[in-house]
Amino acid sequence: MARREVDEFFWQVGSELHRISEELANGRPKVASGRAWEPRIDLIEEERRFLLKAEIAGVRGDEIQLLYLPERHSILLRGHRDEEDYSDGTRTGIHQLEVFYGEFQREVRLPGTPIDPSNIRAQYRNGFLLVMIPKMDRYILTRTVTIKSD
Repeated sequence: MARREVDEFFWQVGSELHRISEELANGRPKVASGRAWEPRIDLIEEERRFLLKAEIAGVRGDEIQLLYLPERHSILLRGHRDEEDYSDGTRTGIHQLEVFYGEFQREVRLPGTPIDPSNIRAQYRNGFLLVMIPKMDRYILTRTVTIKSD
């Protein structure tokens, strides 16, 4: 096995272990809480923005909801994938099922870098939701208030 394949394998295992540990830290595992599935996510940092890629093939655009949660500095992705029956009615068995259907939800915490929520943009193409999250230079923590006197 090539070094890159080994690194990628361990990266994927580590990513799954991290996800599972977060589920356990937040209460019951998702399997026990009734949520059917979570899309796979990439979060990439660029100089001026974050790029979030969600793999949600088969989900119609009008079935996707995207929210920014300022109190958690995270992006929440919700939606629904309907199951379509592509068989001709003569199915005699099922040998493998790996595609999940139904409701999904995934919250992605953003790094501590300030962002500009009013300019978040998204597009859906080739089964991927691409969310462009622009960075801001700084948080606006103070504001000058003019005091009027009588």
